Amino acid sequence: MLFQTTIDMVRNILVCGLGLTNSARKDVVLALSRLMVEIIEFSKDGVDLLIENGWLERVQETATRQELIH
Repeated sequence: MLFQTTIDMVRNILVCGLGLTNSARKDVVLALSRLMVEIIEFSKDGVDLLIENGWLERVQETATRQELIH
């Protein structure tokens, strides 16, 4: 459930970003910008919990040549 909530937060950031680009009113842009900051802080806490509990792993990286030689 936490993973899906985090994904939903990312979708909300996307929607706010689209709202920013389509709005001509400065007060709406300011409100959406503040909302995006709050959403990002909230979703960071969720991602930290996922990493702490081992539910979210690091992205796979390619091996370096030096590691392959030794």
